[in-house]
Amino acid sequence: MAKVVIDPGHGGSDAGAVNGSYREKDFNLSIALKVREYLRSRYDVNVFMTRTTDKTVSLRQRTDYANSQNADYFCSIHINAGGGTGWESFIYNGSVSNRTVQAQNVIHRKVMDVLSSKYDVRDRGKKRANFHVLRETRMSAILLENLFIDTTRDLNLLKNDTFITDLAHAIGEGIADAMSLNPKQSTLYKVIAGSFQSQANARARARLLESNGMDAVVVKANVSGKTWYRVQAGAFRKRSNAEARLNKIKKLGIDAFILET
Repeated sequence: MAKVVIDPGHGGSDAGAVNGSYREKDFNLSIALKVREYLRSRYDVNVFMTRTTDKTVSLRQRTDYANSQNADYFCSIHINAGGGTGWESFIYNGSVSNRTVQAQNVIHRKVMDVLSSKYDVRDRGKKRANFHVLRETRMSAILLENLFIDTTRDLNLLKNDTFITDLAHAIGEGIADAMSLNPKQSTLYKVIAGSFQSQANARARARLLESNGMDAVVVKANVSGKTWYRVQAGAFRKRSNAEARLNKIKKLGIDAFILET
């Protein structure tokens, strides 16, 4: 399974850029945690964090940690400062693999597709720099500068929970696309309203359910070498929806159960 390290910049005694009561380290952590949540909930991937709380972590500790995990990708989250506006991404300005270049292209495009269309954020471009976390990581790495903390319009966006969520999800989707991560297979709750060795009996049960306003299909199954015809009265992503359908069927005097797949 692929390994991704998310690095919330600064932390602890290092606040990063500051504008009044707003500190870069706090925004970095908020975005990074949402990226982790997005990736873990949707893809088969191991996600590691250089910090999950407000603690001091040196640059060397960050890269040593990523290297010790034999990670496949490293993403460092930062907020810009200096009076500008917009979003930009960085990879190492030395020799890098084609994979590193292509990953930057994918992530940059994914994020800007969301930020430019929904929030009219300026694209500051794909850049290169001699940052420690880009130079000393042995895997492909990227550093993202997510708007400017000292520009009023940018800060107002960073203070918006919906913006932070959209940004984090775009970063997560960019990483997933760049790494060709496999989507996580979520549980499907199938409501089975009878199993018959007679296909005709199964079809009769399905018609009964349909006459009571419930869609039903007959599914052929092999159990212990024998052919059975199951009547499936719905398949749901949420168990609560499956249970509601189950109760409706039982009110008709029909035995039924939920099959998790």
